This record gives sequence, C-alpha cells and structure tokens, in this order.
Amino acid sequence: MSSDTASSAAATSSDTTASADTRTAALERTLAETLDVFGGLTADELSTPSACDGWTVHTTLAHLTISVAGFAGLIPITPYDQGLEFEAAVDAHTHQVAARRTEELLDIIRSSVPAVLATFGRLTDELATMPVNMGTAGSYPLASIADAIVFDHTCHTRWDILTPRGPIQRTLPDLDGDRLAAANRWLIGGIRQMTTEQFRELLTDPLALVLTGAGGAAFRLLPHATSVENHDDVPAAQNGARATVHTSTTDFILWGTGREPRHNRIEITGDTAYANTVLDAFRVY
Repeated sequence: MSSDTASSAAATSSDTTASADTRTAALERTLAETLDVFGGLTADELSTPSACDGWTVHTTLAHLTISVAGFAGLIPITPYDQGLEFEAAVDAHTHQVAARRTEELLDIIRSSVPAVLATFGRLTDELATMPVNMGTAGSYPLASIADAIVFDHTCHTRWDILTPRGPIQRTLPDLDGDRLAAANRWLIGGIRQMTTEQFRELLTDPLALVLTGAGGAAFRLLPHATSVENHDDVPAAQNGARATVHTSTTDFILWGTGREPRHNRIEITGDTAYANTVLDAFRVY
C-alpha cells in the first residue's frame, strides 16, 4: 500500500465532515448576522462603495439575497449555463437584482430563511450528494451549498462591508468555530475545480495545509489537486508532503480568496520555495 493510499484510509473528503445540525446552526447564525448588519444601515451607508470592485454596499446585499432566495423560489438562482465565467455570471445577475429596494431585499432574505434551514436540515443521503452545477466554478454536492452560503455571507459582510477593509464602522463578536469551519470547508472543497490550470500544474507534490485557531483543520493537497484529504491530525496531513503551510482560519479566507496578500499571514515549513511558487497561483472563491 502506498503512503498516499494508507493516509487516505484515515482521511475524509473535505465536504463531508460536518453534520446537518452543525451546518444548519452555522447557517442560521450567519443569516441572522446578515439581516442585523444590513438592516441597521442608512441610505448613505448603503450607497457607499464596498471593498468588492464595482459593488456598493447595497449591491453586495443584492448578491447575498440571491444565494438564499432561490431556495424559497423568490429569485431565480444565477443561470450558470449562460456561457459566462462563473464570477462574471454572478456579477451580471447581482446588478440585475440590485435594482430592487433595500427593504425588499431584506424582506426576501427574511422570508427565505425558513426554507433554507428546512432544506439543509432534512437532506437525505441521496439529496445531500446531488450535484449542483456552478458553471465554470465546478459541480458540488448540495449539502456543501450550506457552507457556500456561510462563506459568502460571512466573507462579504465582515471583510467587504465592515472596516477595516470595508466602509462601515461596526464591531461584531468574534466568529465562532462552526462558521469559520463551514466557510473554509467550502473554500477547501473548491480547490479541485475552482483553481487555475497553472496552480494544478505547479502542484507536483503533496502540500499540507494546516488551518489554526477556531474551526481549524488539517489538509493534504495531492499532486495536481486530484484530491484534497481532510486529516484528524497535523502529522497525518504532513505525511509525504513537500511543504506545510500554517495559517489561521481567518487569514486563509482573506488570502485564499485574494482579498489580502498571504505574506505575514502564513508560516511555511519544508520546501519554502516550492510552497510559495504554488501559492502564487492559488485562489478560491
């Protein structure tokens, strides 16, 4: 048995490591935070440019509305088969929905919450693994979309709307481990499909990724991103790895999505040059 195969026996796919209860609890807290933050903004604040290029705070709310309203049938889910790159398709749909008033968008989110929580709270095994097409971003099991919503709402609200990156001054409690784990589960789950061909070509040897702090986990990226293993402990993730990247769960969201430079947010052991070369081409969303 090869070392890769042996370690795989103790590893699990990064999108299957949370129970339905854990996922829906994180989702419920996330949507409550979205409604709380955006519901307390003035018209001037809503019209302010956010940290997302080309989006105001109101536009960002429109984007977040789409991700949940589709489950309640209140707004069509972005049609990813329209021939556009995923993020371009999302941007176009977001600007369409942004024509609606803020109060309407908040009402749509509020009305969608019960349907969203019910959907992810009672998924059968068959439904949980049902593929969801996201165009050029790939295809993902339905259960993982709960994590995608947590990531999307948390990341945009906390790091594109609120200071220091965004324009709105508001202090929120620290993120709990369940939400950080969910957001990072989504990003890690996207490595096989969201990353560029250049990244996959550069990833010639296993690379360990250790997320520290609340919601932390350890992963091993296999050559050419053919698989990402979720390990119970750091030594298992490092087994056979050419380098190990240590970063906090919060920092990974910031540099992994390209929002902030990774330098001073990571520590590398092993082949530093190799890890940096690979990470130069890394981005997930």
